[in-house]
Amino acid sequence: MSLSLDRVEIESVGSDPVRLAGALLDQLPVLDGAVPIHEIALALDILDIREAPLSGLEACLQTDHHKSYGQVVLNAASSPRRQRFSIAHELGHFLNERHGPTHEGAFACSRDDMSAPFGDPRHRRQEQEANSFAIELLAPLSRLGPYLRPVAELDHALAISDRFDISREAAVRRYVELHRDCLAAVFTRHGQVRYIEKGEGFPRVNFWVGDDLGPALRLPAPDAEGLTELDEADPHIWLTSPGRHDLFVQTLH
Repeated sequence: MSLSLDRVEIESVGSDPVRLAGALLDQLPVLDGAVPIHEIALALDILDIREAPLSGLEACLQTDHHKSYGQVVLNAASSPRRQRFSIAHELGHFLNERHGPTHEGAFACSRDDMSAPFGDPRHRRQEQEANSFAIELLAPLSRLGPYLRPVAELDHALAISDRFDISREAAVRRYVELHRDCLAAVFTRHGQVRYIEKGEGFPRVNFWVGDDLGPALRLPAPDAEGLTELDEADPHIWLTSPGRHDLFVQTLH
């Protein structure tokens, strides 16, 4: 697909990442499926997208002082879906007039930067805004209605992942953010919390980064896809102030 995009018109909407993504989407033809992120980047003065063995990083954007052109380097070990998000994330840095390099003249972004960024306030703000731009571009709210209308279950989030060709992790974060039900997602590795994504109004969770979930993960056996049934859980295990909440838990292994 060959695209012709007007970068000046896109950047004229200002630095708000959602508005930037919206202005870009307005210039695309009607889409049925995944957003062509490689073609978009190349049509907006990204001269080259290549892979390399990046230690501790997911992607790097190299550009000049005025951001008149750029080059994106992706972690060769990452999945194609994660690489798609990385391209969109770096494009968010590139198009946002308020974003400046924080690593010796380049934007160098880790996996944490693309999920739960930390560090000094400027770095956190830039990474959060690049993430907001990326997910709005790759999974636009205007196309998510069919997935958000049913009662919340993880298989709807997995369908977003497949439809828009984004990672399951990114799709679940988007689902938690937008669904009308009060949701949270706890991302773990080897039974320990990596980070927690909470939707608006979700109460405080008992667990912190690095905590072992232990008995909280004693759930029904998963199906062949690694997904458990939605099952009622004890809010006293999960919530700091359980109150009168009814809590249901579903796990993807």
